[in-house]
Amino acid sequence: MNFAGAWNRLTDAGAWRKAAWAAGPPLLAAAVCLLVALAALAAMGFAPGDVLATVWSRSLWADDPQRRLNNWADILRRSTPLLLCGLAITVAFRASVWNIGAQGQYLMGAIAATAVGVYLPLPAALAVPALLAGSMLAGAALAALASLLEWWRGVSVVLSTLLLNFVAQQFLRYLLQGPMDHAGLRHSPPLREAATLGMVGGTSLHWGFAAALLAAAAVWFMLHRSAFGFRLRIVGENPIAARAAGIHVPRVGLATLAFSGALAGLAGGVEVSGVTHQLFLSDAANPFGFTGIAVALLGRLSPAGVVGAAMFFGFLNSAFPVLEIELRLPAVTSQAIQGLVILLMLVFTTPRLWKQLRAARATIKCTP
Repeated sequence: MNFAGAWNRLTDAGAWRKAAWAAGPPLLAAAVCLLVALAALAAMGFAPGDVLATVWSRSLWADDPQRRLNNWADILRRSTPLLLCGLAITVAFRASVWNIGAQGQYLMGAIAATAVGVYLPLPAALAVPALLAGSMLAGAALAALASLLEWWRGVSVVLSTLLLNFVAQQFLRYLLQGPMDHAGLRHSPPLREAATLGMVGGTSLHWGFAAALLAAAAVWFMLHRSAFGFRLRIVGENPIAARAAGIHVPRVGLATLAFSGALAGLAGGVEVSGVTHQLFLSDAANPFGFTGIAVALLGRLSPAGVVGAAMFFGFLNSAFPVLEIELRLPAVTSQAIQGLVILLMLVFTTPRLWKQLRAARATIKCTP
């Protein structure tokens, strides 16, 4: 092992400045968002001190260690589908494939996972892998359909993926009002015990979170250490140059969209197997696929950044219900504040903004 080289990298001031500039935008954005959110709540009559104390004591650092652990587990559990949907969007957007259909792919994954978990009597060792594989195949199939429509009839991927969201929603409604309806209650039968993901340490967190982290590592490896990832990035940055280099752009687009759909479908499978254990009509209202776009953009289309962004969104989804209960914060106000925070985070983490700040900083340095 080259310890001297490692030490030089650790003590390289330029590398630390580069890392600080990379970490600066999200941290500054978080600080600004916190101040704006507190100001907005104060204008509505909620004391900032009470808000901070409630979030700290009820969501982040409860006095009871077990409750604290449960709160952290809840944040990670809420982050899991957002992480997978964010990764799905990241893969597609890195190839300039504008997949707006992660919501529909998530629903198709949830439908396929429920079908496998309810109707296939598999042994315990195969039930969960088969359920997750089925959810990925369903999500990939719906996404690939959009790519085939573009190739066959020239239909825009943006339009087709967006409209396929509604197809998936109506398909879910049809199933729960017909073939998969359980006792007339408009939800599916519960999954068999063997098809459910285990819990971690007696908390609400399931092992799907570990699967999501593995998926993030796999996406990073695919993008930066594989030939397909290299072709994907070339197509995303310059499709004309990719064609000139002999890359089959439509084939890369199809594979990318299918891979993206598989990740979104996996989010649906993980949520059904680890959280709900049934399929409900209300699942169509869970905006995991659409929020995944914000997660991917906030994470700057980087797998590591998407992990952090998903946890940030998971924290928001965990903290605001606490404020609704403890401080009687109206649900509509809660949603509006969350939307404001998300918008500000996206604005302040825009790469163009920070390039302009770097240019201004360099100009000031050069000015005598």
